[in-house]
Amino acid sequence: MTRVAFVAPSLNGGGAERAAVTVLNALDPLVFDRALYLFRREGPYLRDVDPAIELVAADSDGRAARVRQLAAFIARWQPQIVVSFLSYFSVFVALRVARSPARFVINQQTPLSAFLTDRDYAWRHPMRRRVFETIARSVYPRAAIVATSQEVGDDLIARFGVRREAVTTIPNAADLAAIDRAVAEPSALAIPEGAPLVVAAGRLAEAKNWPLFVDALALLRREMPVQALILGQGELEADIRRRIADAGLQDAVRLCGFQSNPWTVMARADVFVLTSHYEGFGNVLIEAMASGAPVVATASPGTRAIVRHEVNGLLVDRHEAAAVAAALGRVLRDRPLRDRLRGGARESVRQFDVPVVAQAYTELFQRLAA
Repeated sequence: MTRVAFVAPSLNGGGAERAAVTVLNALDPLVFDRALYLFRREGPYLRDVDPAIELVAADSDGRAARVRQLAAFIARWQPQIVVSFLSYFSVFVALRVARSPARFVINQQTPLSAFLTDRDYAWRHPMRRRVFETIARSVYPRAAIVATSQEVGDDLIARFGVRREAVTTIPNAADLAAIDRAVAEPSALAIPEGAPLVVAAGRLAEAKNWPLFVDALALLRREMPVQALILGQGELEADIRRRIADAGLQDAVRLCGFQSNPWTVMARADVFVLTSHYEGFGNVLIEAMASGAPVVATASPGTRAIVRHEVNGLLVDRHEAAAVAAALGRVLRDRPLRDRLRGGARESVRQFDVPVVAQAYTELFQRLAA
């Protein structure tokens, strides 16, 4: 049996955390001994972890203490493969402290260059960014890389000294059967009726570019009486509410917070939209497409890996309100287009189903363990 340990900061509601749980749950327990190590035992995805997985959490918030505790776990559990979902440098140091021969795998969810310009993070400050880049150019070339899209991997190869043969592109997985079941459930939200419905979902953070969403909706409202629901929570909620009020959209846009079943809401959308500055992999796009919603997304590495323009969704190259509003309006006015995009989406999401992605991880881990 191959011993595989996944490491994550917590199981709060991010795409990387959910990807970690989904993949680890799906690995064959007859092939792999599985462990999940968390720096903080918290988050809504805790309840989704397979009870057969050894779940361990640090009991200290200090970075040095967390590293020591992870090193102690690695020394005790003796994994052959350690996969880091975020907190890459801490995991790398813990492996060195433990003097472990385990293969170190970085699961890279976002383009690192874009992450370093994200105003949500401290690395945007020049000095901190230089320090981060220096460390990254030392650590990344010593790891095997799982990139969620080809462009994410290409960024590491071009800018951070990673060898192409060290990068394996494996997308995040979606549990299509579970989404089908969830779609059939009644919505916990009151769904607006009598007007076209636009749904968006994601962390209320700078990278998701909610100002673009609000500005595009304001333009679209000049042409048709659309209603919109935003699913998600985050630190920018107050700012987004202010922008909605400034645009006069209080009666048209509702912030709905974290939803345990967002898929039943997506299924009722006339169009789903994602306006991110960048995505390493648009998990929420896969889920919306699997739910049956036609999708519109701004172009970035992760959305280009999913959306084939005019086939299973619409991609907007210009991250501008007028361009997004035009794409939304086109989908809402053209029922045959909506139906075509829905059909293309249901066909294309099969490649992201859990068994397909779990098999890709299985093959990678077996190569690394050999």
